[in-house]
Amino acid sequence: MGDPARSTAYLSIMPQAHQLIPIELSDATQLDRMEEHRRVFGLRDCQLSIFETYNKCPDVALSSQGLVISSMMRGRKVLSQPAGEHFDFVPGESVIIPDGISMRVDFPEADAHHPVQCANLALEWGMVERNLAFLNEQYPNTEAPFTWKLDFSRYHFQNNRELASSINRLISISMEDSSAKDALADLSLKFLLLRIIQTQNLALLLQPAPAQEFQFAGVVEHIRQHLQNPIAVDELARVAGMSKPLFYRDFKAFSGTTPLEFVVRERIALSKQRLADPAISVSEACYSSGFNNLNYFIRQFKRIEGITPKAFQQM
Repeated sequence: MGDPARSTAYLSIMPQAHQLIPIELSDATQLDRMEEHRRVFGLRDCQLSIFETYNKCPDVALSSQGLVISSMMRGRKVLSQPAGEHFDFVPGESVIIPDGISMRVDFPEADAHHPVQCANLALEWGMVERNLAFLNEQYPNTEAPFTWKLDFSRYHFQNNRELASSINRLISISMEDSSAKDALADLSLKFLLLRIIQTQNLALLLQPAPAQEFQFAGVVEHIRQHLQNPIAVDELARVAGMSKPLFYRDFKAFSGTTPLEFVVRERIALSKQRLADPAISVSEACYSSGFNNLNYFIRQFKRIEGITPKAFQQM
């Protein structure tokens, strides 16, 4: 499954993950159980389960039939494998669990004020194989590894914008009351599988060498400590001890984006933390996150998150 320490270091210096849109919580006073309360929405080829936990509890069993795509929406839980490896599972992340694999789950922080909410999409294994065969036959992958396949050695990953959008779309379809939702879900499932594979392949492609991690860790830390101030590429190149053209080229190869786009995404991530407080206005979130133009902030937020800052805060 890889080196957990290396994975943690890698994730800590990459752009912030994209969180799913949380679903309205159940009324805790009306629940028959406070651990892993489940709401189910069925489709022909998959089943959506929304799990909510309102109590601290250890060592809950998690098993799967078919392929389970699990994405965190609120709170934190700890997943453990039979081999003993464990990791935090937080909003902005997903895992894929193949048929027959079991995990243990701990909820160290859950309570009535800090519930844990998770969305599980369970897909019939034969349907997954048919969809992958369809993609490989009709739309062959022209880049390494030259085939569309799920990589279960990279079962835990951060959601990028495209993947989060795909999961949100399928969740929304699952909860619709529409005679066309099975047809919409069939198309969305192919799209989601493709996005998961692309996310896994991109993580492998962008995984930096240890020297790059060391070289750019200081740059990323500098960015995050100075988000409220103007940040120029020349300044970042000096922090890295590189010429501006070399820094621009190597940072883009390392992070998958330009230095200034990285800064914008970090500021958007900071603004989302600000907007979590309903007493903070969109304007306050904008300027306290390092943006100096409200209209520009709203445009960038919608480009990256797919919704306006106000809509995000209301959700």
